[in-house]
Amino acid sequence: MGTVSKRIIQFFAIAFVIGQTFQDEVATSNFTEFIKQSNDFAIQLYRQVSAKSTSQNVVLSPFSISTCLSLVAMGADGETADEMFRVLRYGGADRRQQVAESYARLMKVLESDKTTTVANKVYVKAGYKVQPSFNEVAINSFQSEAQELNFTDNVAAANTINDWVESKTKKKIKEIISPGVLSGFTGIVLINAVHFLGTWKYQFEKPRTQPMPFWISATESRDVPMMNMQTNFAYKNFKDKGFSALELPYSDNGPSMLVLLPNDRNGLAALEEQLPSLDLLEVTSQMLLKSMQISLPKFKIEFSLDVENDLTALGMRRMFSDFAEFPNLLETDESLKVSKVIHKAFIEVDEKGTEATAVTYVTIVTASSMSLPLYTEFRADHPFIYVLLSREKNVYFIGKVSNPA
Repeated sequence: MGTVSKRIIQFFAIAFVIGQTFQDEVATSNFTEFIKQSNDFAIQLYRQVSAKSTSQNVVLSPFSISTCLSLVAMGADGETADEMFRVLRYGGADRRQQVAESYARLMKVLESDKTTTVANKVYVKAGYKVQPSFNEVAINSFQSEAQELNFTDNVAAANTINDWVESKTKKKIKEIISPGVLSGFTGIVLINAVHFLGTWKYQFEKPRTQPMPFWISATESRDVPMMNMQTNFAYKNFKDKGFSALELPYSDNGPSMLVLLPNDRNGLAALEEQLPSLDLLEVTSQMLLKSMQISLPKFKIEFSLDVENDLTALGMRRMFSDFAEFPNLLETDESLKVSKVIHKAFIEVDEKGTEATAVTYVTIVTASSMSLPLYTEFRADHPFIYVLLSREKNVYFIGKVSNPA
């Protein structure tokens, strides 16, 4: 082979490597942007829900809700699609392909995450077929499968869906859907289930859990079981913003729990006000490893909500109306609209770790302990926000503890 031929081959080999590297960098950049967008939606939704639950403990999985809605958005068109992509913080519907690719990457990442189980399911009205294009993205990007179901027999259909949810959430969530929600007008039910079970990297010792006061207001407290530990954690007091942040890692160097604690006992509302301006990726990057004395209450929260009003308030209105545009979901000439978006979530935090699970469904209907000499104290003895983060700092769960008793 001549010198010129070798150089031509080398040129194309180098060009291929450069091209592949560029594509990888673009994909990584898009994925990082996707994580930030998802977290932005998580914070906006949390604030919307929390504002209606001022003195109530809250847990929700924006990840579950956004996954379910993102899959629905893949079948939307026109103004309906624009609204959905905008509220989900992806930008316009022209980002459809990038969002699908990001979910495909995220699902592959989750396959290696031993703490987290994610499952998606599409139930379709018997006799109807899913559009091939929608089915392809559901399978390839969301690892979802479609199953025909006779919604007219609403009791049997509800049992089938609830049994699937129960199996995917380790029996933590039951009866996500009632028979009365289903009927012969139901076209599609989309389900997303997330279950998290993580063991602390540094576990609390049970004998050190003691009754301690938790201030439910500036002047009122009650004793709750408070876990205590001294060790090294990522921490920073953002004094200019009025809160401290502590990151508790789970084993296997995977997910973590970020605790945002107002510096004032009655500072939760002020912290929630500035949440939209906080980039969680930036917050965690600024935290430094310190010797910490921490006190964290044990807590267990169950939470249910119909998300329609919250989504409508955020600007996702058209999909619930008779003007909804979902031409890419089913092979039918009938108009379709979303009738319900229901979410249930559960979390339990104790000395060993955390168990959390959540389910979202969307129905679419036809329309007409070592001793440390020096340490920094982090005492979560008043209302705080907690965020369950993936290894990539994607928000799995977010909530607040207002009264752990």
